[in-house]
Amino acid sequence: MAGDRPASKGRLPETLQTRRHANLRRLLVELESDDIESNLLVDQVLGLRTGVLASLRKGADMPDALAREIEWAMNRAPGWLDRNPKEPEV
Repeated sequence: MAGDRPASKGRLPETLQTRRHANLRRLLVELESDDIESNLLVDQVLGLRTGVLASLRKGADMPDALAREIEWAMNRAPGWLDRNPKEPEV
C-alpha cells in the first residue's frame, strides 16, 4: 500500500495495524451498546483467550489469523478489519 512504512520481517504494515485497531474500536462500541464492556466479557464474545483484548487495547499487533477470528465472531466479511474505517459499509 502506498504510504505504508515497510514492514520489518514478520510484521504487518503499520497502516494495516492502524486500520485494524480503528475498526476494532468500532466493534467495541457496538458491543458496549449491548452492555458488553469488560475485557473478559468481550474476550468471551469474540472467542479470544483471556487477556487478548487487553493487549490489543494497549496497541499489540493484530495478526491475520486473529483479525479473521474477530471478523467471524462479529459476523463480518473476511478482511473487514483491514478496510479503511472511513469507507462506507457495503
